[in-house]
Amino acid sequence: MQRRQSSVGFLSFTLLTILILGGAWLYTNWKSSQAVLPPNLTINHVPMGGMTRDQALELLDQAYKTPITVTYRSTIIQLLPDMIGLSLDTQATAANLDEALAERSQSNDFFIYVLNQLLHREPEAREVSAVVLYSRERVDAFLERTAQKYDHPPQAAVPLPDAGTFRPPREGTELDIDASRPLLIQAILAAKPEERQVKLIVHTEPAPPAAMDLLGTAIQGTLKDFNGVAGIFVKDLNGGQELCLNCGVAFAGLSTLKIAIVTDLYRTLDAPPAPHLTALISETLTESDNAAANLLLAQIGAGDPYRGAKHVTEFLQSLGLQSTFIAVPYDLKENIPPPDIVTPANARTDINTDPDPYIQTTPLEMGMLLEGLYQCEQDGGFLRILYPQQITPQECHSVLTWMGRNEINTLLGAGMPEGTHIMHKHGWTGDTHADVALVTSDGGDFVLSVFLYAPDWLVWEESEPTFAAIGQLTYRFFNGE
Repeated sequence: MQRRQSSVGFLSFTLLTILILGGAWLYTNWKSSQAVLPPNLTINHVPMGGMTRDQALELLDQAYKTPITVTYRSTIIQLLPDMIGLSLDTQATAANLDEALAERSQSNDFFIYVLNQLLHREPEAREVSAVVLYSRERVDAFLERTAQKYDHPPQAAVPLPDAGTFRPPREGTELDIDASRPLLIQAILAAKPEERQVKLIVHTEPAPPAAMDLLGTAIQGTLKDFNGVAGIFVKDLNGGQELCLNCGVAFAGLSTLKIAIVTDLYRTLDAPPAPHLTALISETLTESDNAAANLLLAQIGAGDPYRGAKHVTEFLQSLGLQSTFIAVPYDLKENIPPPDIVTPANARTDINTDPDPYIQTTPLEMGMLLEGLYQCEQDGGFLRILYPQQITPQECHSVLTWMGRNEINTLLGAGMPEGTHIMHKHGWTGDTHADVALVTSDGGDFVLSVFLYAPDWLVWEESEPTFAAIGQLTYRFFNGE
């Protein structure tokens, strides 16, 4: 009995000792924690737990001395605290902090600490407000200065002919001061670095669409030293705008009329072309072979290339292309007197390019034919309206595909980026050089038809860079740099 009482007494002594030592350990830790700010205490949302009072105030003071990052669209502006009279009121902030810390001196604070430790519970979060000073008038002045510096109305593109390009159009911007002000003040009051940045509210107004006369001005600047006649037609196939510089003037038709020959051939066929005709089409549009073109005329004319030429001319007139004709096959003019064919274009007296009396066209009408093929490929346009059963979208696609394989003397394409999808047909004689093209691009699809004439002889070294410059300007008009 005595031994049992002794064991109970020892156990009680041991437990009491553990409780006393554990309590002393907890009390010591609690007292140590009183020297620093409690866990889960934040000042303006910045964690300060574990810091001394002075360390926390110093950290805040440094935070409000750092610039605020302000973004106007893509422009970054550093707003320095001195510009808006920004500073931390250290005394008032310290008073707020001391008021929050005063609760720790309450008699039950130790017991709350012990309970949190035993239950592995996070202490209650505490948020203290820092007192931040700034000038509202300076904030408004900063926003007004920013608007004055960066706001601008919409601006149209401007031609830069010497550089062969355009200054791109710019959309208009306007800072919304009333909407931006509260966002800026929120960033001013924030202490966290990631929150001391703001994107201003900026409204935009679309840039005005570029007018075709802008391209015309740029091209005329390129032609200022050209001693001859330039006929140019441009058509925006998506927006419908057109540019005409002498586009109704008659020029020698050259090999550009081979586009009409192949198109009319497809019109006469009731089935896909036989292999030998496919080979002739390829040679006509990709190699510009005159003999192949004449064989196609013979196919159209039931064995007679002269009848075929007449057939093609009648086809063109049915399309409304009244100034385009081919009177005789290529290279077969011998012993055939020049025909007296009067058209709206060659009847003009204001401009004369001494056009070939056997084969003629205008930049406008060749451009219209390319536009017709483009629309036909999409099952629309005048070719499909006039010949719904005889000319199919697939046939128009075939014509354009063959033209896209023409890599001889790219001319207009030489001024366009490598890889540009360009379908073109060129042609030249001693005094006239031509290139007509259909271009599909990210900035829009367009037709570009260019004929250059110089009396007596057109020097290739002069025409080739002129074509490239016109192609470059037109491409950049639609696509920018």
